[in-house]
Amino acid sequence: MQNQKEDRRIRITKRAIRESLVELMQTVPIAKISVKMICETADINRSTFYAHYTDSYDLLRKLQRDIIADIKEHLFSVQFKGHVAKTVPVIVQVLEYAKENATLVKVLLSGNGDASFQNELMYLMQEKVIDEIREDQRLDDHTTKYVELFAISGVESIVYQWLVNGCADDSGKLAELITALLTSGVYGLYR
Repeated sequence: MQNQKEDRRIRITKRAIRESLVELMQTVPIAKISVKMICETADINRSTFYAHYTDSYDLLRKLQRDIIADIKEHLFSVQFKGHVAKTVPVIVQVLEYAKENATLVKVLLSGNGDASFQNELMYLMQEKVIDEIREDQRLDDHTTKYVELFAISGVESIVYQWLVNGCADDSGKLAELITALLTSGVYGLYR
């Protein structure tokens, strides 16, 4: 029973530390966030912080790793190629995940976040979505890079703006828009 209480306390402490980092990142870039600031916001002492993390970047990396793992789980559950009907529900799942973690995802995608998360997210999307679209397009490697950058930054910007707007638009309709843009481009919307 003692171990379960300890585990619960540790989970609560880690959650408080993570929430403090996210709260701080809403106004302060990660490069300027110190362990002292995190501890003051979380109302813990430094030794408690160091029992779980080495520094603010270690905390951020672990937070990002968890987010990427969750998104991967959703993205890799389906083949996108030729299955638009399956693509929309998967994107809805990812959007709903982003909505449930709106403050965190918004901060990580903002200018106060760490560029490595955005790069990892781009790589993840490239690995899954863009590679499957690329197989159908038969473009040369040089042109494919431009298409990838356009698609990935476009989706990332749409999701970020949706989060900034308080997720006001229906996630299903947004997923359909993203899918249409990825598979048919802007002109595909007007057919």
